[in-house]
Amino acid sequence: MNSKKLILALSLCFSLSVTYGKEDPKEKVKTADKNSTKKIVKAEEIKDPYLKLADDIQRYAKKFMSTRYVWGGNVPGGFDCSGLVRYCYQQFGMNLTQGSAELFKLGYEIPPLGALPGDMIFFRKSSNAKSPVSHVGLIVEVTADNRVKFIHAARNKGVIYSYLDEDYYKTHLASVKRVMDGLKNYKY
Repeated sequence: MNSKKLILALSLCFSLSVTYGKEDPKEKVKTADKNSTKKIVKAEEIKDPYLKLADDIQRYAKKFMSTRYVWGGNVPGGFDCSGLVRYCYQQFGMNLTQGSAELFKLGYEIPPLGALPGDMIFFRKSSNAKSPVSHVGLIVEVTADNRVKFIHAARNKGVIYSYLDEDYYKTHLASVKRVMDGLKNYKY
């Protein structure tokens, strides 16, 4: 990674870390139990700088909404699923491998409802649990009503938002993985 990108990434992490620990009481919503509250995790509340950087990466991915799908595409003129993820990470100085199956080897698994912005979400070719991984996206948020929203490059629609509870995605889910904090020792 060149020194300009490293300095930019580190200064971004540092400048954003100043807001850590500030809690907005408006960010709490009532749950079914009137005596408890459920906290919605917002980007500014992510304390680990690596996870904050992952959130910045998924925010960057949003600028490519409606970009056309191109098989093997990894530039703003056209993306496939792993090309979008890889391109967004590259803009922050991290050169990840190409292909959803290769990206699937990175990070560690977390439960879908425990996902944070920037976590990667992987899908299989079929609903068979032994089917290979063939698609990847980036988590955007877990909504207040527990819907997992992600951004990805879909073959027929280009870069779009989808939800894990949609029929196709819930039956083809392979895993949600946290990659960023696993890259602490990654040689950029």
